[in-house]
Parts: sequence; C-alpha cells; structure tokens
Amino acid sequence: MQKTNKNYVGYITISLFAILSGVSFAWTKELLNYGFPVFTIVTTRLIIGSIFLITALKLMGKLERIKRKDYWYFLLLALGEPVIYFIGEDFGMQYVDASFASVVISLIPVAVAFVVPMVYGGKIKKRIVFGATLSIVGILLMSFESGGLSFDIRGLLLLMLAISAAVLYSVMLESLLKKYGAFSVTAYMNLIGALIYLPIFFIFDSSSFASLPWNFTTIKDLLCLGILCSAGAYGLYAFSTSKLGVEKASVFNNISPIITIVASVAMGMEIFTVKKVLGVLIVVIGVLLSQGLIFKNRHINLRK
Repeated sequence: MQKTNKNYVGYITISLFAILSGVSFAWTKELLNYGFPVFTIVTTRLIIGSIFLITALKLMGKLERIKRKDYWYFLLLALGEPVIYFIGEDFGMQYVDASFASVVISLIPVAVAFVVPMVYGGKIKKRIVFGATLSIVGILLMSFESGGLSFDIRGLLLLMLAISAAVLYSVMLESLLKKYGAFSVTAYMNLIGALIYLPIFFIFDSSSFASLPWNFTTIKDLLCLGILCSAGAYGLYAFSTSKLGVEKASVFNNISPIITIVASVAMGMEIFTVKKVLGVLIVVIGVLLSQGLIFKNRHINLRK
C-alpha cells in the first residue's frame, strides 16, 4: 500500500511538472519576441527562482545544509541543468523551429534510460526505452503538421548539447536525492546556476537591460518562469524522481509538447487536426507503456 501511495503522489507531481514545463515555452517565446536576450531571461528567472525557494524553505525550516564533500556534485548538477541545458535549448531554438526542437528534446528520456543504469550498474528497462521511443513517434507526427521539419545544423548541435546536459543532470540528481530533499536540491541548483550566469549576463546583456520593454506582460512572464518553472517545476520534477526514479520521471518530459499545443489552441494560435490528435494519443500510450501500466516490465541486466 505504501508503494502504491508513493507512486500515486509521484504521478500527480510529475504531471504538474509536465504542465508547467509545457507552458514555460510560451512564456519564453513571448519574451524572445519582445527582444529579451537569452542570458537576461535565464539569469533573471534563476535569481527569482532561487530567492523564492530559499526564502520559502528557510521560513518553513526545511532548507538543508550542503555537506562539504557534496559541493562538486551540486556544481555538476547545476552545470547540467540549468546552465548548459538552457544554453543548448534556448540558443538552439534560434536556429530551428519549435516542432523540430521538441522532437530532438524528446530524445532525453531514451538517453536517460540507457545512461543512468550504466552509471549506477542497474538494469535498462525495455518498456521505458520502448515507451519513450513510441512517444517520440507521436511528437514527430504532430511536428510534421506543416509538411516537414527544417533545421540548421547549428541548432541540431546545440539541442544535442542540451540532451547531454539533461543526462548529466539526471545522473547527479539520482545521487543527491539519496542525501537531500528534492526542494533543497532545487534551491541550491537555482542559486548556483544564477551565480554562474551572472558574469555572463554582465558581459553580454547588462548594457541593454534598462532599455528592454518592461511592462506587465514581460514582468509577468519572468515571474512565472522564475517561481512556477525554475522553482516549482524543477522542484516537482526532483520530488517526483525521488518517488518514481529518474528513468520513469524523465519520460514525462514528452508530455510537455502536448501541453504547449493545448495552450496554443486555447490562445487561438493553433487548431487541433487529425494528425495532432493522433500524435497526442501515441504520446500518451508511450508514456503509459513506459510506466508499466500496459505491459509488464522487462530488463537488460548490466551487471556481470
């Protein structure tokens, strides 16, 4: 019964993560359309997220202290996500369209399903690999709505960098969650990320900061990205990982494009078509399969 309850809570929180992650693309895209530079967006959201989460945890007495021996693990975690990941994803999206980016980023769960067990000497779960791959097919189907995918090789390479960063983050997260609470890990990840990005921001973006179009929409987008995404979504993801495991949790990243499409339809930017509906169904089936809710689990043992 305890295991069932633990999974139930994990699935609720990872679903909330997928919703927030999907909507975050709309907020980021809106800021980019207003002319906000990538480093300004990322640095600001990380500062907001770290201040919010550290303050909240302090007030609740839940902020844990990092042990000296774990400093490097937290640094590697933050270098994976948000530092390198955001550079790869946000700059990559300047060279490719959103559909192509969503397909490439959807490879993350497959990469995680292979790499994490190899690092920790575990088992590759066939159903997770197959379910994640099936969800990619659904995303690909939705992305071909306009007749095909066009891309610039620079965009592809940057998105592959983002995938590598996400795998590094997953490996470090799996280790740190055995010692620290999910939201403490997320708070320090945001803080370290902000400290790394600040010098980059001052070098490239500080001169244009005051002249940016600051209005209700842009301030709202940054607050949402900082509080709901950098603090909330990442915290929920880490919490869900502690309940479900990083391989299961990572597959829910592939639900985010569905949320993005639904949000776009609600805003009148897109319409539902047969291909999109079919793609959504395939993604959902792939995610359910990866969680063992359709077929039983099978393993490939990596231990000798």
